[in-house]
Amino acid sequence: MATTDKGFEIDIVTPQKLFFSGEVTSITAPGQDGLFQVMKNHAPLLSALKTGKVKIVLADKSEKSFTVADGFFEVSGNKAILLTENIA
Repeated sequence: MATTDKGFEIDIVTPQKLFFSGEVTSITAPGQDGLFQVMKNHAPLLSALKTGKVKIVLADKSEKSFTVADGFFEVSGNKAILLTENIA
């Protein structure tokens, strides 16, 4: 999927499956030191995640929220990946 001028690609993955793959305009996630938000052209980042709520805003401006267990989040070059043990 090609990104729009405002979006970036993200994969959200558990050990069991690929939960989500697509374009988002932002993601808010629970880092070990607090919530953080990532948007297009964010500087490279690697963060440990704690259990908490994740919110993604899709290219069509709709929102999806879910809860993740501990995990990791990485973004580089307008491509992000969120790895977690479990999603509820």
